[in-house]
Amino acid sequence: MAIATVQPLLKTLQMAERRFLYGLDQTPDDRLKWSPGGEGKTPLDVAGRVAGFLGFMTHMLQKQTMPERPSGPAPSPASREEAKTAVAAAFQQMRAHIEGLSEADLAQPIPTPWGSSVPAIEILWWINGIAGYWQGQLNYIQTAYGDMEPNMPPGWGHE
Repeated sequence: MAIATVQPLLKTLQMAERRFLYGLDQTPDDRLKWSPGGEGKTPLDVAGRVAGFLGFMTHMLQKQTMPERPSGPAPSPASREEAKTAVAAAFQQMRAHIEGLSEADLAQPIPTPWGSSVPAIEILWWINGIAGYWQGQLNYIQTAYGDMEPNMPPGWGHE
């Protein structure tokens, strides 16, 4: 069982995953590759970014180093199922790592992309904020094509 310090984070990560995947399920097939315009992301692009972000953060926490940074973003998932699989796997890998952390692990310095280091506990709390950012991106795209629902899964928050 995870240490008490990270149990609320694990719960909110589970909630974030469930809501994002539900939002993808609510996206009509003809809107999965639709962009609100210009360089705007599609729902599948956003899903790819979520999976990439979680993988990046998991690497930082596991290895206490910055991962190799590719010259550009990875290709977006090609389908709803590919996107859901990638997002679910990335959330699961993150949660599995967090579940194994000790209090001593939380104090370990982790390098940041801007060159400083912060304790792992600080990095952990960034994850929810950034996951919320990507949820907001998906919801914004949905409003751009007329879906004004917040796309909350039934019973969400009552896990």
